[in-house]
Amino acid sequence: MAYKDVILKYLSHISPKEIAEFVGVDSETVESLSEEIKDIRIADLHADFVLRTEDKILHVEFQQEMRRDDLNRFYVYNALLTREFDRVIDTYIIYLGNVKIPPQIISGKIVRFEPEVIRVSEMDAKDVLEKAKSGQGNIIAMALMPLMRNCDKEDIVELVDTEATMKIPEGLKADILTSTLLMTLTVYDEDFVKELKRRLTEMYDVDIFKEDRQKLLEQFEKERQAAITEGIIKGKLEGKIEGKIETLRESVSRLLLAKFKELYTLQMREAVNKAPEDVLDYIMDHIFEISLEDVKKILFIS
Repeated sequence: MAYKDVILKYLSHISPKEIAEFVGVDSETVESLSEEIKDIRIADLHADFVLRTEDKILHVEFQQEMRRDDLNRFYVYNALLTREFDRVIDTYIIYLGNVKIPPQIISGKIVRFEPEVIRVSEMDAKDVLEKAKSGQGNIIAMALMPLMRNCDKEDIVELVDTEATMKIPEGLKADILTSTLLMTLTVYDEDFVKELKRRLTEMYDVDIFKEDRQKLLEQFEKERQAAITEGIIKGKLEGKIEGKIETLRESVSRLLLAKFKELYTLQMREAVNKAPEDVLDYIMDHIFEISLEDVKKILFIS
């Protein structure tokens, strides 16, 4: 699993202030510069986050691994930002891996580029948990806590309980919880994560996939109605459009999500996206009686 992709997917709309605080920059005002820098995104050069505080511009990158070319890319992008804003740009690398990496420096006669590297695996989970419980937690730090040192299962249970009771919008809460659980899955077994999901549902009545599932079902219903109107449903369960394999994949994915809720994992979704048409047909035809274990066997998921 790509930790970076998870973080960027679920926390892409998080407050810029939380990101700045995570890298150690405390400022009353922090804004995203995504619109202002869209014209300098070229080829494979782009930034995860570029932020403006009261007196700084921050270039922040999440990295699961560090190759030499990654540092070179950040150096070039830092230079492009420097030219765009005519000021020194502070670059931060939030390193999510647990493999030791050397100091990240580019040095020459007339230049020295040394971004600050924040090694998540060296951060203390106990400190993050205590701040979260006191109501002073940083959302990025909370989501990444399973990757930190001194983090055990009891700590993660406490963290999930804390996140479930935060007084924040439900959509953001679901994103934080989802990200935390996915990070946990990279460290602990799937049964432990399932127990955490059960705990959320039974103790806090929190359904982390509620919003996504509702959107998928609404879209599925629109497509079903459109298909009926156009007369192109060909004897399969509602939503299957003959000859359109991608539409079939979407329909299967939505039905599985609706039936199994939070048990329908990203791994299963990826397997559906790769499954041949006859497998998708079988799932569609047997959706009402098929079990979760049957689905996993059909999709070759262990």
